[in-house]
Amino acid sequence: MPNAKRVIIDCDPGIDDTAALFMGLGSSEIQIEALTTVFGNSSIENCTLNALRILEAADRADIPVYRGVGKPLNYDEPFYAPHVHGDDGIGNINAPLPTTKIQPNHAVLEIMDRVMKEPGELSLMVLGRATNVALAIMLEPRLAESMKEVIVMGGALRQPGNVSPVATANIWGDPEAADLLYRSGANIAQIGLDVCSQCEISAEQQQQVWDTDTKASRFLEGMTKYIQQAYRESNRLEESGGVNYSDVPAMAYAIAPELFELRDFHVRVETKGSLTRGQTVADFRPRTTTRNPGLTPEESNVRVAMGVNAHGLTNLWTERVCSLGT
Repeated sequence: MPNAKRVIIDCDPGIDDTAALFMGLGSSEIQIEALTTVFGNSSIENCTLNALRILEAADRADIPVYRGVGKPLNYDEPFYAPHVHGDDGIGNINAPLPTTKIQPNHAVLEIMDRVMKEPGELSLMVLGRATNVALAIMLEPRLAESMKEVIVMGGALRQPGNVSPVATANIWGDPEAADLLYRSGANIAQIGLDVCSQCEISAEQQQQVWDTDTKASRFLEGMTKYIQQAYRESNRLEESGGVNYSDVPAMAYAIAPELFELRDFHVRVETKGSLTRGQTVADFRPRTTTRNPGLTPEESNVRVAMGVNAHGLTNLWTERVCSLGT
């Protein structure tokens, strides 16, 4: 894959992470060089085991997995999502333990080492809390400008949040880490609920994947029923048989950015508000102002996905996951 985008994927698998990773593993446009794990959808122990399981199901156990951080920067107790992902993070499907092992290096150090060894060559996809990358930037501030791109799954500018009226799970789960990343000077693309909520995979598209009857499709099919039921109970999904895998649009952006409409904003993460903690706050004011020249909006620091070709995205997901194991 000489022209493929080289990526490290920082993730918290997770049913939606599974769907996204299978999409990426079936796509020649990206070259996944490592998985690093972080707490989030489940504990760091479960998320790391699940990363190994996902790679084994896709016959890609050659990709190394590095275990990362198990608590947010402020060292509060982490918030998990068993109501959405099950106690094991993958829909309580009683999956066997993986046979491959995690790598000895810590995820934070591995991100730092790989990026700084080849500045400007590697992109980082953040599918969970930003804790690992924030700590890596604290250890090596040059890391921010050395990453080719950081693709963040999370945030919402014109949509309500999914864990509070204004905050999304990945940002709310460690807002200090997310704000540190957003203020770091890294080249950030935010792929959040402004587009994720539009990208429902239909029952027909799912069936195309299940009909391939591969290890990967069987693995994902078993856990999808759990997240569908969870979303129906929370009124986030109609009785259509469809499913939303929130991490899939971030993966789709890495593969086919032309499917998205992005706008430049100055974005900060609220870390102190009792009602707004974890909110991604964007400055929508015009770039020039004559009435209050001292209050000119700050320069943009994030490109935010505000529109998406949902039909093209869901078709792409179906095609790429169907290609695994064939």
